[in-house]
Parts: sequence; C-alpha cells; structure tokens
Amino acid sequence: MPVRESSATALVRFTGLGIIAFNEDHGRGEIAAVRDSKHQLTVKLQRPVFQEGAGHDLVVYQDIACYRNLPKEGVEIELKATRRPAVQGFEIYQGRGHFDRLSSDDPQDFRWIVNMNALHGGARLNPTGARHYPLTKIFIANALFYTHKLDTDLFFEKVERGPHGGESREVFGNVGETIGAAVEGDEVVFSIRFDGREETHTLPRVEGLPYRVEFKNMDYGDDAVYSDMADYYGFLSSPDGTHFDLAPVEEETGARGGSVNQKQFCHPVAADLDTVEQL
Repeated sequence: MPVRESSATALVRFTGLGIIAFNEDHGRGEIAAVRDSKHQLTVKLQRPVFQEGAGHDLVVYQDIACYRNLPKEGVEIELKATRRPAVQGFEIYQGRGHFDRLSSDDPQDFRWIVNMNALHGGARLNPTGARHYPLTKIFIANALFYTHKLDTDLFFEKVERGPHGGESREVFGNVGETIGAAVEGDEVVFSIRFDGREETHTLPRVEGLPYRVEFKNMDYGDDAVYSDMADYYGFLSSPDGTHFDLAPVEEETGARGGSVNQKQFCHPVAADLDTVEQL
C-alpha cells in the first residue's frame, strides 16, 4: 500500500528515543518511549484550519492539546480509527525491490528505521529485564507505518564492539529520523492515561486535511550524543554480547550538510518483539 498522507484522517509522527514493535495479536504498532533523565517527551495534537491569505486561503495547524512534563511512570497512549478504518490492524510500507541504505531512493520506506535484529544479522535479541528507565507506551492501530523523515544530513558508520573489547567499522548509510503512521477512518480517537485519569480527543475526518499527532522524545542538551544505541542495549541484549553503535561521519567537503556537532539527532529503532510489553 503506497503512502498518501493527504488521504489520512490523522498523521502520527514519532521522533526521538523509542523502540517500535508490531503486535500481531492486537493488530497494532507499539512504541515504547524511553523516559530517561535527559530526553524530554512532548505530545502535541493539531487540527487543520483555513486562514485567509493574500488572495487565497492558507491551511495552518492549530494546537488542540499539548502534553509536557508527563510523569515518567504509568503513561499510556492509544490511537485508533473507530469507524470504517482503511487499514485493519497495521501495514508497513516498503518500496519495491532490494533496499540499500547507500542507494535506495524511496525516502518513505520503513526500512530506513534502524532494526536492532537486522544489525545482528537477524539474530534474536532478548529483553534484558533490567528496566533501567520507565517506558511510556504508545499503541497505534489501523495505521500504515512508514518513514516520515529520512535524515540525509548525517551519514553513519556501523561500529561493532565485542564483549571482550576491540571494535571494527563499516559503512552503514543514512538513518530514518521520524516514524510516520497514517490513520484513516471516519474518525480517530486519541486517549492518554496518566496519574489515574484518562483524557480523550476525537478527531473527525476532514477530507484532504489530516490532523497531526506529534511525539518528540528528544535530548536538547548541548552535550547530546548522536547515537542512542547504548540506551537501547539497556533493554535488549544479543546472544553473544556484541553491541553495535552508529557513528556519524564528518566529511571534509560538507557535502552531506555540515558539521555533525551542529545538529541534534535522536533516532528511534525497531525490534522484532511480539509486543513492547516484553521490555
């Protein structure tokens, strides 16, 4: 199924520290936003409105609700189409043919999102059970998942570190920065539960003008790192103890968009789990 954002009722976007898995039993995509001490989670709902411009109407987005300073523990968010959904459960968009981070030209292909199992050659990764940080769980049903934003400014190497020291490097390529999910139906219901209460927002369909639901779980500090892999290995472990890191390549020519230390970057990852409840 190709991605047509304009046909959606609501467009969901997730940027930052989080692990996505796809739950076949419940028919939904699930994102576990890692709530450490550095990353700040914000959730914003916006609706499209017409605004008069110079000789023509403009479409602008106005905030319906904005959630900041959410508690670290016990937060759950759910989005789903409640009437006549276009997608039953979930679908994952992939372009045609072989995917290559160095040459593929479809920026919406979901495979730009780093898959932890693929880094390990498809090996099974086990939840550590350590729970170093709380998780905010986001459940999204009736959605087509894709890469909303591909970072073409930063180019990465894959760094392999063994359990007994030593490292090796190889070219990796570009990385997806934002997960997108298009939810289409007569209406989309957003529910958030925290502090023992629940708040619900109903987003009725506006033909050709989707609502926006934006999640950001970012480290805005001056000393923010470019790879979140160490955080992810706090939740997932490889059978042989090998860890991979992603290191940005700083090219002298600046052809890929300038110095790496001028850009904030936190990337979500995918994992082949049955559910994020396993984390």
